[in-house]
Amino acid sequence: MTSRGPLTLLRVVRRGLGHRAALRSVPRAVQQARRLGRGHGTAWGGVAALVGGGVASLSVSVMAEQPSVAALVTEADQLYKQMKYDEICALLSPYQDAKSDEILWRLGRATYEQAKAAASEEERQRLFREALDHVEAALAINTENFAVHKWLSILIDFVYAAEGTKARLSKAYVVKEHMIKACQLNPSDATSRYLLGYWFFSFANVPWYQRKIASVVFTTPPSGTFEEALENFLLAEKLEPNFYSKNLLMIGKSYLMLGKKPEAKEYLQRTLSYPAKTEDDREAVAEAETLIKGL
Repeated sequence: MTSRGPLTLLRVVRRGLGHRAALRSVPRAVQQARRLGRGHGTAWGGVAALVGGGVASLSVSVMAEQPSVAALVTEADQLYKQMKYDEICALLSPYQDAKSDEILWRLGRATYEQAKAAASEEERQRLFREALDHVEAALAINTENFAVHKWLSILIDFVYAAEGTKARLSKAYVVKEHMIKACQLNPSDATSRYLLGYWFFSFANVPWYQRKIASVVFTTPPSGTFEEALENFLLAEKLEPNFYSKNLLMIGKSYLMLGKKPEAKEYLQRTLSYPAKTEDDREAVAEAETLIKGL
């Protein structure tokens, strides 16, 4: 991504606020960056170098004031609640080389959200791939972070789905392994349970032509049952009631596939009552409306 040198520098210095000398150092830093930048295309490249620790004179006044990983994570999580994904990427991108799995998986999550809103399919797939790269880098740092495994399961599926059914099916067991690992590392995370339930539902409901492809790719093709799917969806709802519109929808769909119409109707109606704040919510409500008309 493009360097956000001057803004980053101002943010870093202002966060210190320990004494006025830090603020007075900003004009000097900018002037020094301009001198360093001459002949290198842009003056702000010098500011980025200073923030990166290239000039010893700023090592105390600027480098010591860099935000901690905990501060960055807290700010990123607040922005995520506000659905400010561009701001998260701008905040975390300068620190993607900081060897922090907590920064990297959050950067991957925000990039994934950007991908979903991309104007073109080409941009969408580029961003999904970039998001996966961030989370794979997080895994290389820490294999015991449940959120890393959760987001790997999501992003691997999205990236390989773009390459076709065969490519997506070839990663089915890898996706499931990451989901199971996420559930093991954090048994109280409802989203991980939802994802595992969706995996079982998908393979319980595989069309015949996909089954044929799967039989070519695997000696033992992936399989699942609606009972397994429902078990995980219900557990997710127990862990965190009403946490996700699509979990309510999938409980309703699972009951419907098992021939339990009264239970299906209950959860489809709950989906209809869910406050639609996101595109996922709107999709869930629209599908619930269609399904409930058939009951």
